[in-house]
Amino acid sequence: MNKQLIIGFIVISASIAIFSFTFDISHAQTNINGNNSMGQSFGSTNGTFASALDLFVVADSIGGYGVYEEHLPNTFSPGEDIVLYVEPVGFSHEPVEPTLSNNETLYLMNFTADVVISDTEGNILGGFEDLPISHIVSHHQNKEINLVITLSQSQPFPPGDYRLLYTINDEPSGNAFELAKDVRIIPENG
Repeated sequence: MNKQLIIGFIVISASIAIFSFTFDISHAQTNINGNNSMGQSFGSTNGTFASALDLFVVADSIGGYGVYEEHLPNTFSPGEDIVLYVEPVGFSHEPVEPTLSNNETLYLMNFTADVVISDTEGNILGGFEDLPISHIVSHHQNKEINLVITLSQSQPFPPGDYRLLYTINDEPSGNAFELAKDVRIIPENG
C-alpha cells in the first residue's frame, strides 16, 4: 500500500522557539522496521547520551522539568497535537567564549530532532530532519533539561495506526539516540 501524507509540524522546545514546516518524505532512506520495544530508547551513538524518560503528555500541561500530565493511552484524535516530553541524560556542555564583563564562561546545550512517520508496515509517510528543539546558554552545566516535540496535524491524520521514530541529536558532541513510539488515531466518536 503506497500512502502519502503531508503533515504540518510545529515544534516547541525548552527554549520556547517555534518553527513550522510541511514535508513529504515518502522517499526517505530511513528504515524504521525493527523488533525493538516501542517507546524505549534503543540506540545511542556513544552509550551515555540517552533518554531517562520519554512519554506523550497532554498539550499545554508542561510547566518545566518533571511538570506535566501524561497522555494515556497513546491514542489521539484526528487533528490533536501529539506532544512528546523527553528528559535526556549524558548530554554535552560546550563552553562559550566569555562575553560577560566578569569573564565568566557560559555553557551551550543544543539539541535537534529528526522525526519519521510511517504506517505499521514501515511505509514512510512524512517527517522532518535537523529541526532545532532546544538551544540553551546557561551559567551552569545543567543536569536536568526537558525537551518537548509537538507534532501538530495541520491536515489531520486519517484514522489508523502509525509509528513515530524520533532521533534526538546532541549537536555539540555529535551524539544521538532514537525513540520509537506507536500511536493510534481514532475519531472522537470512534
